Amino acid sequence: MRRGQTRRPDIFGFTKQELLDACELSAKSFDTIRKAARVKGPSHGGLNHVFSVEDLIQIIHRAESGTFTDRGAPAAKGWRALAVENGIFVPPRP
Repeated sequence: MRRGQTRRPDIFGFTKQELLDACELSAKSFDTIRKAARVKGPSHGGLNHVFSVEDLIQIIHRAESGTFTDRGAPAAKGWRALAVENGIFVPPRP
């Protein structure tokens, strides 16, 4: 596998593929929200890249913000549901 595509066993989190499956976003839209949230991601593609729980919370909060409400709000609901399924509490946006 190429660099950035291996699963990091040292952190608990969700792969990019899992996050894309939980929402109705394209990879490009996901990366736009991720970059706006200032979360580091894979250099190219990287569907096996693991995002930590803290990263997921930052992405959810950015998706719910004013800039991304049309595309991001439905995606954030899917990500919140994914977090709840895994026993993770995501606090409301401050």
